[in-house]
Order: sequence, then C-alpha cells, then structure tokens
Amino acid sequence: MPASSIQSYFSSSSPTKSCPGDGFTSEELQAPSPTPEWMPVLDYEESDIASLEAGPRYLTIMGRIVNVYHTPKPSKQPKSAQGFFKLMVADDTGVMTVRLWYAKSLYALKLGQLVTLWTVHISQGDGQVGLAPNAAPIFTSIFPENERNCHFMIHERSDDGTLCRRPFGAKDNQVLPGLMTLRNFTDGGFDVDDFTNKNGNTSESVYVVVLDDTSEGFLTLYGSVSGSASAWIPYQTALLIANPGWRIDRSAKLSLNANTQLYIDPALAEARYLRALTQRLIKREHVNPNFPHDVFDAKEAEGAAIKILYKLSDIDEFVRTNPKEKAVGYMSIILTQLNIVVNYKREMLMSNECCGKPIFASKVVARCRQCDRECTLRINPRILGDVIDETGTISTGKLIFSDAAWEQLLGRTAEQLVSASLEVMKYLEQRLLFLRLTLGFGIHLGNEEIGRLVVWCVKM
Repeated sequence: MPASSIQSYFSSSSPTKSCPGDGFTSEELQAPSPTPEWMPVLDYEESDIASLEAGPRYLTIMGRIVNVYHTPKPSKQPKSAQGFFKLMVADDTGVMTVRLWYAKSLYALKLGQLVTLWTVHISQGDGQVGLAPNAAPIFTSIFPENERNCHFMIHERSDDGTLCRRPFGAKDNQVLPGLMTLRNFTDGGFDVDDFTNKNGNTSESVYVVVLDDTSEGFLTLYGSVSGSASAWIPYQTALLIANPGWRIDRSAKLSLNANTQLYIDPALAEARYLRALTQRLIKREHVNPNFPHDVFDAKEAEGAAIKILYKLSDIDEFVRTNPKEKAVGYMSIILTQLNIVVNYKREMLMSNECCGKPIFASKVVARCRQCDRECTLRINPRILGDVIDETGTISTGKLIFSDAAWEQLLGRTAEQLVSASLEVMKYLEQRLLFLRLTLGFGIHLGNEEIGRLVVWCVKM
C-alpha cells in the first residue's frame, strides 16, 4: 500500500501568505508623524513693542500682521533655510519687523492674523529696507526649525478679535493723527490675475475695490499677501492703510510697499462710521421718515436762552466726538437746487410707506397697493436738492422736515401745495433757488453710528 502524506488530502493550491502586522493600516503608516508641541524652557518676558530695546533678551511678543512679504531662497542643504517671510507686526503701542525663516514649514500667513513670537534678540535697523523699513526699524530674526529657543505661533482658534486692534497713536474721541482716508469695501468680488516679476517668477495679484465717504479707489495685493483678501467681508471689513504705495490715474490706485501698514477692522470711531455708512448704502431707507417729536421738542428749542449757530463742519465734528449727545441749534444754508415741478409732473410730490412699499403721488392721500388701505402722504423731501454752506454739503432728500418747517419754507400747507397751479410751483422754485435760509435743526444718533438732521423751523 503506497504511503500517502497528510498533504494529499488537501487542495494543492497554497493559501496567500500574510505578513504579521501591528494593527495599523497602510495609510496610517504613511501619514507624517505629528509635530511635537513646542514648550519654552527659558523664562521669557512678555513685552509690548514700544518697550523693546536692542540687545539679547528672552522676549514674548504678541501682535497682528499688518504687512507680509515672502522671499524664497532655495538651498540644496537639507537643514538650511529655504526662504523667509518679512513681516510687520503691530500691537497697540507700535510696529516692528520680523524676519521669519523656514526650512520645511511654510507658514500660511495672512494680513490681520494675531501672532505670538518668542525670540532671544532684538536689533535696531539702520534705515535700510533690506533689514527693516523706516516705518518699523526695530526687528528680530528667528528660525524656529533650527533654533530651539525661538518659536512662532498663529492664533487661529484663540483670537476673539479684540486684541491689538488699536493703531499706535489712536485715542478715544480724537481723530488719528495723519488720518486722511479710511477705505471700506463696496464690491463683493475681486479679480485674481497672474503677474510676472523682474526675476521671471509668476505670482497672483488681487484687485479690490475700496471706498470711503468721498471717493472710490483700488487696492492691489501681490504675491503671498494676496490670499488675505479671501477672509474680508464685503461692506463690513474696514481697512486703515498707513504709508501706502500709490498712483493717481482716473482713480486712486493703492498698493503695499516695504513701509506700508494695513490694519484690518481697527478699533477706531472712523472705522465704525464707515462700516455704518456702507450698511446704509446696501440697505434701503424709509423714503420719508416721520419727524421724531418724542426726541425733539420744537417749542423748547425755540424758547432756549442760548441759540447756537453751527456750520455743517461743526455739526460733523460734534457728532463724531460726542456720539451719544443730542445737538440742537441753527445753521445757515443755501438751496442749490429745487425739484418741485419735476416731482409734480412725475406724480411724486408727496410720499410715504406702507407694508414696506414706497407710495408716491401728487395728492395727500393715496391707497396702498399691498393692503388697499388709505395712507396719508407727506411732502417728498427730494423736492430739495443739495443744501450747502461754506464748509459742507447735505445731499438731496437727507433732511427730515416737520410739517411746520415745510409750511414755513414753502409758505403753504401740503394740501395747498398739491392743489397749486403749475405756474405757482415754478414761482416757488425760482423764489427759493440760491436763497440763504436759517434752519433750526436737531440730531441725535442714539445707538446708531450715522444719523440724519431733522429740521423743526425755517427762518428767512
């Protein structure tokens, strides 16, 4: 009987060999090892930028990035620096320059980020832009990957938006020295293009439309700083640009250079004012607001012992420095344009709102198309064009007149105005055009950043 082995009773196909493992998947084995958390081993002293002095010192400094420029310096040495970022970091006391070197870690830096750095030496620049610009002569140079006593941290989750928001020199109820314009976004989109520098390197450029309360312009961001614009919110983000690069064409074209500082949402009254202004541009206002009799008492203002004559610039300055106070007085103005006849022909001499919809007519009572209810209309404030004095202008339709003030200005009530002939309306326009008037006014912002002047009397 032939001998048979135990293997003959099983299939000749051998099973797939398996290698012993330790329980990890191949994806987990290929994942990069986590970077160990840096812990300071020295006694670092927290310092603001204004207190910095040149010399060796273990310091911890916190601030926000107000300018950033990337300079790659490729090297074949594995542990050598591959480039650096030149940052301008600002807190509430001043601005400094930081040269942040890197080998493998490429930092995702953006304008406005809150950062903390640990350094062991502070240097004083000599005015050369290569080391530190004149706008931030104090500087430090750190290489966290090769210097164990230096570190750089971006506060991504711990930034509540309140620290280091006030530019150096800013004070409450005072205009920032040297402030000329504060631009705010008015357009939600921005164009991203590629440009080639003199070295032949291609980078992105971002063009952003900005405005203040006087004009519009363009801000151009190049290279590594271009990604900062993606975090800015249209109609809300305010920019304070110090020492910008500029070129005047049909409009102002701004850019960032070595001395530029760009503060995002600075803690300034002007920033809050411009933010409120842009909100008004995108939010429809009431076409004909009621006179606030509960806020201003015309009889009390008329009988006041002290009557103050303001200029428009005086009113603007008072409101900016005392936003919670109420102002009542007089102003001497000139009417530069009247639109009585035009609005009469358009059936828009009177106006009001009902159900959130504007109502226009050349009669004192009109029916709402939404609820079919009769509404009492008031004189359309847009029959007055721009109002000026020697220091400023009030745009058409921005004054809120009481019924008594309209009667004093036009010499007739609303009922008499809509029933007047076309010749009488033309006479009114010619009579009032470029006439010097004294208006009794009041203004109170309350909890708002921007308000409108109310007129309780007119004197000729």
